[in-house]
Amino acid sequence: MADTSEQPEPVLDIERHLRYWKMCLQSPLPRHYLSNEGNRMALAYFMVNSVCILTPAASQTQENAKPLIIPEDRRKIRQWVLSHQQPGGGFAASSSLVFPVKGYEQWQSETGAQEEIEGPGLANLPATLFALQILALLADEGNEAGAFSGVDRVQTLRWLRRLQREDGSFGEVLKLLPGHGWFIAGGYDMRYCYIAAAIRWMLRGDVREGQPEWVEDFDTERLVKYILSSQTYDGGFAGSSQEEPHAGYAYCAISALSLLDRPVEDSTAPHRSEILHSGIRNMPGLIHWLSSRQFVYLEPEPPANAAEYDERADDDEEVNFLLPKRLSDLSLSESLRYVACNGRCNKVADTCYTWWVAGALVNLGKGDLLDWPPSRRFLLEKMAHRIGGFGKHPGGPPDVYHSCFGLTALAVMGEPGLNELDSALVVPTRTARVIERARAALLRRGSEDGRKLAAQGVELGLAMRGARPAWLGAGGGG
Repeated sequence: MADTSEQPEPVLDIERHLRYWKMCLQSPLPRHYLSNEGNRMALAYFMVNSVCILTPAASQTQENAKPLIIPEDRRKIRQWVLSHQQPGGGFAASSSLVFPVKGYEQWQSETGAQEEIEGPGLANLPATLFALQILALLADEGNEAGAFSGVDRVQTLRWLRRLQREDGSFGEVLKLLPGHGWFIAGGYDMRYCYIAAAIRWMLRGDVREGQPEWVEDFDTERLVKYILSSQTYDGGFAGSSQEEPHAGYAYCAISALSLLDRPVEDSTAPHRSEILHSGIRNMPGLIHWLSSRQFVYLEPEPPANAAEYDERADDDEEVNFLLPKRLSDLSLSESLRYVACNGRCNKVADTCYTWWVAGALVNLGKGDLLDWPPSRRFLLEKMAHRIGGFGKHPGGPPDVYHSCFGLTALAVMGEPGLNELDSALVVPTRTARVIERARAALLRRGSEDGRKLAAQGVELGLAMRGARPAWLGAGGGG
């Protein structure tokens, strides 16, 4: 393996990446995104989150620089997000999927029952998480507590609870099957378990039964049991213990468990998740499996002619499975130039898998097991595009999904100039603190509304009975 000690380390060109995200925000996306129209909320999250990860570096390089997302645009995006909230709970993923409000005239908020039409709109689990994240990311400076203003916390939590299946897993969306009742659709996917745990942490808080803001929780014990039962024989996580493990599923399983007992206040300070560290039956196997997702990326030799170039173009896996000319080149040494990650055994490298592996290991407190210097070189020299953003494979065009997760991988590993990242919520750490304040504000408003209703009930009773009970104080409180 060639010595890389004298080669300069690559630098993250923050201004170039900001220009890429500015183009994505202010210009129509290419036609290739048309198939993602139904996931517009996800596209918005990738863009907004990436800008927020990069913003501190921009403020350092340009004094008094105009923010990429100006306050007026922040408010417009927030209004757009809130317009996707469904009266039955949750958020729709795209404006074209928003259910007409008049369709809820017969909606019963407590049971989700409705006599004649399907409902409850087209709210789905991923869009709801992305919506809440965007609202927190774009909170008005100085009014972070108002980030969730307009969010129907109670209905969203009730809707979330109805998405849990008997085995503890979560689906994506509720559908009404004529003659059969409600059906939890969306398949069995560890991502939904993670998203449910994240939404619960963001909205529920530490609320006790009997308090005005209390909403019945979903069954966390069943969710934990379902997740833990999905660990495979080799230590990874999949949709079930009988399926092929996947790095993205491993990240979702680990993050979901860590969120279920995450403190609701000061959560960004170091804390240990007992559910995570005491529950996983094969922790050494999991750590070994995640660490084994790394492999040496070998440069392909340039094609000798046009025919060879065309032949290689038909096999995009070749560049990830080149065999070295000498057996000694297989040895792992400190002079490795590039290390890539895959999501499953014998699969090709992908930008996002560096994030899934890095995020999972950091959540386990084992981020040092990622061979970071050559992994960083791989991202910045092979995956970063010259116009900004990151591609899926080496040499590929950038897209908002891989561009966002290229940045999150760099941020979670401490890339200078980037915002510190919360490895479980996948937003900057400062945004996690915004979520704490925004949740507290929702709970205060819920408590105030509850006290008002209680006072109204007392006054109604007094009007009916004509006397004030002895236990009721002069101010009307208990």
